[in-house]
Amino acid sequence: MRTIKVLNLVPGMVLGQDILFPQTGATLVSAGTKLTVELIRRIEAFGIKEVMIAQSDKSRQEVKEEELIPVMTEYHNRAINTAEEIISGSSEQPIEEGVVKELVSELLEQVDLDSDLMLNLSHLKSYDNYLFSHCVNVSILSILIGESLGYSSEELNLIGTAALVHDLGMMKVPNKIWKKNDVLTPEELTLIKNHPVYGGEMLKDFPEEVVSIVKEHHERFDGSGYPQGLKGDDIAFKARIIGLADVYDACISNRPYRSKLTPQQALQIIFQDKDKFDPHILKVFISVMAIYPIGSLVQLSTGEIARVVRVNKYQPFRPIMEILFDRNGNKLEPALRIDLDDDKNNMIHIKHNLSPEEHNSILEKLGAAF
Repeated sequence: MRTIKVLNLVPGMVLGQDILFPQTGATLVSAGTKLTVELIRRIEAFGIKEVMIAQSDKSRQEVKEEELIPVMTEYHNRAINTAEEIISGSSEQPIEEGVVKELVSELLEQVDLDSDLMLNLSHLKSYDNYLFSHCVNVSILSILIGESLGYSSEELNLIGTAALVHDLGMMKVPNKIWKKNDVLTPEELTLIKNHPVYGGEMLKDFPEEVVSIVKEHHERFDGSGYPQGLKGDDIAFKARIIGLADVYDACISNRPYRSKLTPQQALQIIFQDKDKFDPHILKVFISVMAIYPIGSLVQLSTGEIARVVRVNKYQPFRPIMEILFDRNGNKLEPALRIDLDDDKNNMIHIKHNLSPEEHNSILEKLGAAF
């Protein structure tokens, strides 16, 4: 147990000792009670300054997550390393389809195990391994969209395979160009815009559908894409899926020319350019990501800072969150899990998303942990 000032109480904390009426000594709130907004207000109204808080019991879901996180983190890192070996080695010898499909089959297993944890992991990427982690994360996002579209396991493996190698052609572009943090010259831009073609050429032993997807993943529904300027249904359907997943993951990643965007900024950019994307795929994508995507940092109506760790597809405004900082800006150790869809939390809602500056400041305080 620990002593907490009433001003720093957070909904969801559990009382470790009875709170007594100051005048009579009668019990105001019993030990073991999980605090709600109403109870905290009531305790404050009686002028009580401090209370004892117990270590709250973890839910079965939290216990399961603690077991899965290290395993899935290790797998995610291994998948990125394998992707690097596959993609980097493509300049010396042709890529074997079986090796890529095996990696994607393992990705499918991880997504089936816990897709929300995989999406949490997709936010952990560094500049040094951007290209390879990006390919893995686009594969994960494309698989999730495909699942929502009702794809079979075989189709999911195919789209995951195409997504994993969608940027293979970047190996034909000099590093100094795609890592450049300045304006590209016309010649450099031409090389970048041809990377889908280069990728398709490097996959000549893969199924024709995979090759077409890779060649067309930068085409856009309104005809504004490249390299061919295809439009609407002329673009392979799965290429439209990967194209959307590609844009989202690129937005939430650090790039040489800008810091990573927040999930909300990424969605805003996609909505601003909604004509570039297949409207049906965009609708499904939003249902997968929800209004507050995993990784979103928000302020609650009660003043705390929290991060979305699981989405609620049926109540998109009521996700599962971890409260990171109390209403006075004190970091909680450990973070406190709260489900906004729980009836006990019906007086709490998300007040607003953190600004990009606040978002980055919080991430710096938290480090790499999620």
